[in-house]
Amino acid sequence: MDFLRGLYIIPWSKNYISVILDILIVSFLIYKTYTTLRRTRGIQLLLGVGIIWISGSLAEFFGFELLEWILTNIRPALVFAIIVLLQPELRRITGELARIRLLRLFFLKPSFDLDPIVDAVRNMAQQKIGSIIVLVKDISLKDISENAVPLDSLVSAELLQTIFFKNSPLHDGAVIIEQNRIVSAASYLPMSSSVEISTLGARHRSALGLAEESDAIVIVTSEETGDITVCFEGEMFHPVKPLELKAMVSQFMSTGQKKPKEDERKRAKDREKDLGT
Repeated sequence: MDFLRGLYIIPWSKNYISVILDILIVSFLIYKTYTTLRRTRGIQLLLGVGIIWISGSLAEFFGFELLEWILTNIRPALVFAIIVLLQPELRRITGELARIRLLRLFFLKPSFDLDPIVDAVRNMAQQKIGSIIVLVKDISLKDISENAVPLDSLVSAELLQTIFFKNSPLHDGAVIIEQNRIVSAASYLPMSSSVEISTLGARHRSALGLAEESDAIVIVTSEETGDITVCFEGEMFHPVKPLELKAMVSQFMSTGQKKPKEDERKRAKDREKDLGT
């Protein structure tokens, strides 16, 4: 409110550019926060915090001294509650900001040989072997790979299929590939909290969760149906035909652009089916 009152006394002839930029930046941050949280449980928490904040102002206005005292003492704790309870959502918001194209100029361009990866995924899908493969782009996943089994080996179709073989000690979790090397296996990814995918299996929720928090490309094969799923920039594409896989991943890797809108609508209908793990 003080900011709005101050707009009347600002010498616009000197400061209008900075004021407009200030409003645009804040509006952009609010928009990104809303679009990131709108499909998660975090929006419910923020609504609850907003109600408490407004209730405090109303208690002060109507002179409810006891209620005002209680809410006034609760308000400072709300900031810490938001930080603690919204950690996944905050990581997702920072990941969204890191996807801004201007910032990508400062990152090392990823390099991948997709042929062995695509061959392994096709074979595992045909044999109904469950797998989850992460292709790291600009945002590092070092915090995840450090808590997994380190490998640091060249990518090959045979090695990927061996890792995800049903009786392999490394078949649980994801394989992380960065700069054409397998960095780690048995990596556990953050699960998505989106209410729209509550019926999906653990692999698909983990794949989408990482795609929401980073710019990584995540490829999943289902051990129940043999279907291939690709998650990228918070979107899930399912089912992906084996012959389309390389072209789709190459497009995401080079330009970051998603499939045409008509394909997204078609896949959205298929996504409603229970994919299983």
